[in-house]
Amino acid sequence: LEKATPEACCQRELQSREGMFVDKDACLAGIERFQNRQGCYTVILNSFETYVYLAGALAIGVLAIELFAMIFAMCLFRGIQ
Repeated sequence: LEKATPEACCQRELQSREGMFVDKDACLAGIERFQNRQGCYTVILNSFETYVYLAGALAIGVLAIELFAMIFAMCLFRGIQ
């Protein structure tokens, strides 16, 4: 039996439902170069790994700003007393 490749597994130029197929006929024929072979979990995990350092740097930046604001508020409070 010949394995049929679902149309949803074919690569698109833009990774969305509206994107044009790279080569639909070659994909449906079973050529792996034109098929998406990764599962959803792997793709989501890879996208998180891409932005994890950016999120960490942003969190450290916000933490530093909050710390300086707290020190400034303490200095103002001591100046009033």
